[in-house]
Amino acid sequence: MTVGRLTLLVTTAIIACGAALAADDEAEELTHKIPPGYVPEEARDEQGLWLELEEAERRLNKSALLIRNDDINAYINEIVCRVAGPYCNDFRVYVIRNPHFNASMTATGMMQIWTGLIMRAGSTDEIAAVVGHEIAHYTRLHSLQRLRDIKKKMAAGAFFDIAVIALSGVDVGVGQMTAMLSALAFSREQETEADLLGVQLLADASYDPHASYTVWEKLLAEEQAAAAKREDPGMFGKTHPEAENRASYLKALVNVRYGMPDQEKVADQKLLNVLNSNYAMLMEDQLDTNRFGRTQDLLERHAELGVDPSLVRYFYGEMFRQRGDEGDRELAKAAYWHSIEGGNAPPEAYKNLGYLLLKDGDIDAARINFRTYLELHPDASDRAMIEFYLEE
Repeated sequence: MTVGRLTLLVTTAIIACGAALAADDEAEELTHKIPPGYVPEEARDEQGLWLELEEAERRLNKSALLIRNDDINAYINEIVCRVAGPYCNDFRVYVIRNPHFNASMTATGMMQIWTGLIMRAGSTDEIAAVVGHEIAHYTRLHSLQRLRDIKKKMAAGAFFDIAVIALSGVDVGVGQMTAMLSALAFSREQETEADLLGVQLLADASYDPHASYTVWEKLLAEEQAAAAKREDPGMFGKTHPEAENRASYLKALVNVRYGMPDQEKVADQKLLNVLNSNYAMLMEDQLDTNRFGRTQDLLERHAELGVDPSLVRYFYGEMFRQRGDEGDRELAKAAYWHSIEGGNAPPEAYKNLGYLLLKDGDIDAARINFRTYLELHPDASDRAMIEFYLEE
């Protein structure tokens, strides 16, 4: 989510302001500035921006990183339509295969959601909270103003790059991506407006308004855990320097306006279904970042959330195997064994366990696991290699 900073400078002042606003029955709720079905005005600059963004969207449609899985797209589109209400038909939603946390909306109604957001959400409500925030930017015309400001500062060709590369993360490292997203950041006033209207949209759609701050709390916890393990700040930490203030402000406002959160936790089956069905793709992308502290934090959260234990344990094995620290080989073997014992291990759990056993000199056990891998995955692309090991 390409967001900037809140207007208030200290947490205590933010909390007091949020509580006062929520308690004031006379306080006027924020409203949308444009109606459903909004089209560009006759102003030449606005029409030009639309044409350039339409070209950027055509390029995005051809991206290899565009998720085309029906279950993910149906899940995300249902959330967007429910939060958007009468604006539902104004948006085209693109889920982008990128392990970092981000969502964004252009002035033309092109919404991008990265898979890293889905991985980090603790509930469907938290995804809806992010979606509501982005829709509020759109209907308050923040997205259009931001693009106008950027357009004034950039050469014509560079606009295409920032519209496509920064939104999808194609062929861009974390540092460069962070710089681009920072350039796209909204003002503090716009962020506050999007926070307030986003909470209203969340509640109106019968999602839990408390998710508006719990999603930030989870991201902050991830950053703190990564810092404790001496990992560099991620893109979230660099582009959201006042996230702690935002979480405190929203928590105070929501608790006063909507009451305290329900302490009873119910399994979010829709989110779990999406995670379980696509876990291999999502976690392989996360492992490719080589940020093992963050990966471990996500695995712990997924285990608590209720993701299939066999899948979680398999990727613990992958994390330990790829990290390669002292003692990680034994940890990887144990994780693969636990995955297999769970009854729903990926075939690769047998193969990778076989490789580790082979390195340990346990030839018979390695062969058993290699054979099981081929039985479960007869069309494996590395079948010839595995058969070579079996013959040896």
